[in-house]
Amino acid sequence: MPATPDLTTEVITPAIGAEIEGIDLGLPHDDDTWNRLHQLLLEHQVLVFRGQHLDPRRMVDMGRAFGELGARHHTYVTHADADDVVILDWHGDMKPDAAEWHSDMTYRAQPPFASILQAVVLPPSGGDTLFANMYAVHDALDSGLRSDLAELQAVHDMGAFRTPAYTEGGNAGIDAAMVAAGSAVHPIIAHHPVTQRPYLNVSESFTRFVIGLSAPESGRLLTHVFDLTNRPEFHMRLRWQAGTVAMWDNRATQHYAVNDYLPARRVMHRVAVATDARSCTAAPT
Repeated sequence: MPATPDLTTEVITPAIGAEIEGIDLGLPHDDDTWNRLHQLLLEHQVLVFRGQHLDPRRMVDMGRAFGELGARHHTYVTHADADDVVILDWHGDMKPDAAEWHSDMTYRAQPPFASILQAVVLPPSGGDTLFANMYAVHDALDSGLRSDLAELQAVHDMGAFRTPAYTEGGNAGIDAAMVAAGSAVHPIIAHHPVTQRPYLNVSESFTRFVIGLSAPESGRLLTHVFDLTNRPEFHMRLRWQAGTVAMWDNRATQHYAVNDYLPARRVMHRVAVATDARSCTAAPT
């Protein structure tokens, strides 16, 4: 086991994100190192590591250092060498499905605690990822609206994943995909299970309807809170390089994969960590 590395941290924006230097994620590390990275994740929400070039099995090892890995995604293909690694491959006239603000898989009762993403093939330019601090979005709410939202819950489902489901199988394809993906009701304002801080827990990708409201009321309210996530003071922008690895706390962040690079190719590998071993709790519902 190598010595505990001397980590250095460079903050990306005041709102969110830090680049971490001084560690090779391809090597085994002791608990003290993973504990330190977990603490940095709670503090900065998004951690960026440059020049890593992890093979799929090492990505899996990294994910398992933080907790139990998640169930397979209902749509994406997985790597032949490690079926816990999802392959996100977009090129030509394909339409990437992550160019919307979202937290990963909130249509599940227990969304992943964290995601780990590595750049494998990058376009000549473009293909950045934006991240938003949902604590900060919550704190920017008008106090009266914040109080009202604290009493409400909303339905999350698979959103735009309906399109390939319909293309491939028509109405029956949508029905089957909805069953496979599932849906869930979550509080609009959730509390992080470790920090206990409140954050806004709705996204334009997956949040469909506010329980107890009429359809017009629900639509107007969700549109208003979705728009708040777009404010740049809550954001960081990650410009990927080959071998860049990013890890984010899926519980109080959202991200947006910018679709500005087609027909060039962009390939990413992702591991979803279902539970936070250090908090002894699953992601919040």
